[in-house]
Amino acid sequence: MRNGKTLLRWMVAMVVVAVACTGLVLTSHVANATEPALEPTESGAPSAMVLFPVTEKPNPAKAAMRPVVFNHLVHEKKVTDCESCHHTGEPVACSTCHTVEGKAEGKFITLERAMHAENIAPRKNGVTPKSCVSCHNENLKRRECAGCHNIVKPSRGEAYCGTCHNVSATMTDEQMAKGMKGTLASDADLAAATVAEKKAAQLIAPEAVPYKVTIDSIADKYEGNSFMHARHISSLMKRIEGDKLAGAFHNNPATLCSTCHHNSPLSATPPKCSSCHSAKPDMKNPGRPALKAAYHLQCMGCHEGMKVARPRNTDCTTCHKERAK
Repeated sequence: MRNGKTLLRWMVAMVVVAVACTGLVLTSHVANATEPALEPTESGAPSAMVLFPVTEKPNPAKAAMRPVVFNHLVHEKKVTDCESCHHTGEPVACSTCHTVEGKAEGKFITLERAMHAENIAPRKNGVTPKSCVSCHNENLKRRECAGCHNIVKPSRGEAYCGTCHNVSATMTDEQMAKGMKGTLASDADLAAATVAEKKAAQLIAPEAVPYKVTIDSIADKYEGNSFMHARHISSLMKRIEGDKLAGAFHNNPATLCSTCHHNSPLSATPPKCSSCHSAKPDMKNPGRPALKAAYHLQCMGCHEGMKVARPRNTDCTTCHKERAK
């Protein structure tokens, strides 16, 4: 098995052969009159490519999931070993072994499973494959992400899937049909258009939200807590600004607000926690924590996920000054 650096050098020589032999069209971002070219990859692989749901059976193009435009350039800069994805050691397209129906070469693991599997059994040879989803999930465990994702899991809705299944609206039915058959001569325009259409996430300005929020509706032995709301928002916005993965999945910055305001409509001005959480347990909704528990689960859960050492969960007076007797 080749190591990552050897594989990179080998890919430079093999990329043309790999593209020609694959049923999954791989296309670099080619410059035209209006699109700036992406910088080349270190390995020589295409900078951007379209991943079609390649199938050997008749399948109406409109019944399939929209293809994925994979930005190889961005991912290659983040991954130190090509075998993280090309787990066989060969720099060929995923559909060489994984198609919609599955192939013997890939032990009949379908393309959908290869890209979305989350619990992948370790391989004896030490090269355990990674799917798109499993790799992203690993990133959610990073300290800067774990604060939110320790509390909530991403909603697998249309917007979530559309982050990756994002091929340009300029794609025609004919291109889709040929792409699914692996016979599309070139998808350079699709890759280029999709990369160009990708816009950076709009950030929430700290001054657009309350600077400080006083949480005192459950105070009895202690004073209310002065939560530095704008400071937390600013910190989250900086993480989105400097992280392409976070920016892609949080293109609507109000998704960050949904970590705390988790059952509210996406908004920078959501309703108060007490709109859903009452001061006393709600016997009609036993799964809904009371207000005090809700606050502490959110605050402590975030701090634990980010491994914030102070304050300790038992240091009540760090967040709440004790009331004068």
